[in-house]
Amino acid sequence: MSVSPTAPPRFDEAHCYEAKLSEVDPQNSAVWVLLTFERVKLETLPAPIGLYLFAKASSEVFLNGVKLGSNGVPAADRTERMGKMDTVFYVPESLIEQNNKLVLLLSSQHSALTLAYPIHYIGFGQFGDPKQYIQTFSALALILIGAFILGALYFISLSVGQQGNTASKIFAALCLLAAVQLGAEMSRGLVNYTYLWHDIRLIIVTLCSFLFGVLLLAYSSIKVAQHQALHWIYIGAILTLVAIFFAPGFDTKTTAGIFVPLLVSLFQLGYFWRRAKTNQLATWFIVQLLVAVTILCVASSFHEIIHFVIIAVLLGYLFTRQAREYQVQQSKLSQDQAHIAKLEFKLAQNTQTQCPAKLEVSVAGKTEYIVLTDIAFCKAAGDYVELHMMDKSQKLFSGSLKQLELTLPSIFVKTHRSYLINLNEVVSLEGGGSQHQLKLTNGISVPVSRRLVPSVRATLNSSAVSYTN
Repeated sequence: MSVSPTAPPRFDEAHCYEAKLSEVDPQNSAVWVLLTFERVKLETLPAPIGLYLFAKASSEVFLNGVKLGSNGVPAADRTERMGKMDTVFYVPESLIEQNNKLVLLLSSQHSALTLAYPIHYIGFGQFGDPKQYIQTFSALALILIGAFILGALYFISLSVGQQGNTASKIFAALCLLAAVQLGAEMSRGLVNYTYLWHDIRLIIVTLCSFLFGVLLLAYSSIKVAQHQALHWIYIGAILTLVAIFFAPGFDTKTTAGIFVPLLVSLFQLGYFWRRAKTNQLATWFIVQLLVAVTILCVASSFHEIIHFVIIAVLLGYLFTRQAREYQVQQSKLSQDQAHIAKLEFKLAQNTQTQCPAKLEVSVAGKTEYIVLTDIAFCKAAGDYVELHMMDKSQKLFSGSLKQLELTLPSIFVKTHRSYLINLNEVVSLEGGGSQHQLKLTNGISVPVSRRLVPSVRATLNSSAVSYTN
């Protein structure tokens, strides 16, 4: 019955009526509730006994006319002081009779939302912390939150780096949303909050679910729809908002937030797979189909920990798929870079052959100009550089090896701190361990620094020069 909260009524007034507990609604009102039970119902419970009340309401509780306690201060107007969402009242053994009357005054004057079922549970049990009955998978949830946060940090670092891309930003956002949503879900089992926060918590959970679902759709749209991605995204977002609006409860709204975009993405993958017939799209389609079927099979409990286990599995698959795709892209990029290097080297060779540059050197007081392509290799010699020619003659360059390196074209490569060689004259790379040398066409061998062996080998590969180990 709904009355002014003064003293417990007699419950025989004309405006009192019988109702199921699920039909009792204290939101924006004050309600007196009478429950009766027999002592025998409590005999199997271990002492001490507590009355557990999980409801979106402030409350006062009376057992057989004796006040057990209050949770907040119920009132018929906004002078009410908000109570906790989950609370327990100690029930003294001396108050329990053969036949008992439990009277509750409930009010909820500060609601942000109007819920279909504001009273979640009323029952007796061994007295203790009410949080022990809320979300029994807290350890697993904390592990998942940690994994989501680590994933978010990893993809944030990728997204701000040189190799950052849209996929990394989407994955970072997905991980953050999953962590925030799971944190909001867990908050009821970790913090004894007032009932107003329960409304805020439901809004956060539903919003995160919606954003997560739309971002999943955005990722698949960008990958497979490309130029048509925006159309898929806004159609999926509109359909999801409509489903959330008409869903009867927040558990259903939360499920719809991810399930509807998943269905749109599933349809999208099937459509583009029929056109492309690729194994990658087929695998992706099958994985998301299994996720969608799983959600349908566990719809009644999907909003609990299984929701986030499924999310973690789906994200794990998408991360693996993205990593493989990135690996293929990097491999192709390396091949392209090697091909470009070969082309650049060939271009440098052709340029030197068609228009050979000359270097000014001083020989016996005279200035000579020698063609650079006639140089086999250069060797540092104090303040000078020895120029070893193709005919095995030597000339002297008055300058440092570093200065000469800046002057010479790209067909000259540094193989040692004291040597520059002409790649056109290299026959092979020989040796092993700490001893490597380049054999030239004139039969002379030039040492290669162990530190520079990898880069020299890569240069020889890119210029199509053979070598042996």
